[in-house]
Amino acid sequence: MELLQRFGYTGAFFMSVLDRITISLIPTEILLPLYGILVARGVFSLFWVYILISLGALFGEIVIYWICAKGGRPLVEKYGKYFFVYKHDLEHLDRLFSKHGQKLVFWGRFLPVARAIVAIPAGISRLNFKKFAVYSFFGMLPYNFLFLFLGQRAGQSLEYFKKYLDIIEKITLLILALFIIWYIYNHAKKKHLTHE
Repeated sequence: MELLQRFGYTGAFFMSVLDRITISLIPTEILLPLYGILVARGVFSLFWVYILISLGALFGEIVIYWICAKGGRPLVEKYGKYFFVYKHDLEHLDRLFSKHGQKLVFWGRFLPVARAIVAIPAGISRLNFKKFAVYSFFGMLPYNFLFLFLGQRAGQSLEYFKKYLDIIEKITLLILALFIIWYIYNHAKKKHLTHE
């Protein structure tokens, strides 16, 4: 918290960029409540922290999107088989994002695991950039505000979040583990998503 305070508003922007680029190495679920606590202490303005964090997150998402749009597909086509990702999976991804891309980007922002990686398939499938940026930004606004608000309500007490953050972490890891197991199982049984 001392570090966040020292970095100021500029730090809020860049910490948010790092959160997205590093794909949750600095988890939003921890970063935002800490900023909320600093807002409650009068260190930051809620409005400016909210705006700068949201813009930083959008910038980070755009970086990931462009990396995946420019070089992600050849990489996945070449090495994807080592992670059970094959050409027909990419074809399914293209159809999925062509039909429901905006919805996937918007609603993906509300899910702990999906929000961290949704820019990757969006970039690989080359979802329209303007649609990606707009739906990403408006999808992340409620999520960002919720966690800032929780931090602000907690005020001086970091202990308020201890149990809460433990639960979030366990749920996120469980969802991720179940998804990986399901994905590997379906591929092992050759029940691919492209097979209607």
